Amino acid sequence: MRHRVESRADLPVRPIVESFLAETAEEEPRLHKALASLDEEGLRNLGGVLLRLDEKNQGHLDAEKRLLARRILGRMRRPSTSSLALLNRVLDYLDLNENALLEPKEVQLCVEICEVFQSAESVNETLSDRELEMLYAVLRGLDRDDDGRLSHEERRRLRDALESPAFFLAEQKATNARFREVVERRG
Repeated sequence: MRHRVESRADLPVRPIVESFLAETAEEEPRLHKALASLDEEGLRNLGGVLLRLDEKNQGHLDAEKRLLARRILGRMRRPSTSSLALLNRVLDYLDLNENALLEPKEVQLCVEICEVFQSAESVNETLSDRELEMLYAVLRGLDRDDDGRLSHEERRRLRDALESPAFFLAEQKATNARFREVVERRG
């Protein structure tokens, strides 16, 4: 069983990243272009995302898993070292069974919540760095016991919030200091 990683510096990410980038060059050239320009730390953070989908620990993703990875990574406006590091922290919260792997239901939850936040400040279909920060602030605010993961009740509240995103975001601005700080900060 895998456990939460404190640092991605020691993860063996090179094979999975190289494989993913090679396949993505053909399958989704625009995403490849953005990811190929990442520095070494950015590639490690990309590897952290990809390793969550490598359930057989093979060092590469099959076509289905690459599609799941692109469903997540394709939501980001401009993937960068910092945004991928933050995405990994978001994924830590959304790893419902804490096995360091993303199963399809966890990917679906990630995509659903990203869809809510990708229109928090903009009218496009991507998640800006600031919107990703808002999402992370909300997850941290929902984590009432501050243990770095969402309990069943905290996940239920998140699911309920997805039914009325505008109300939920207004509520977060009123009650979540971390969220309010991100919103009020000018980028």
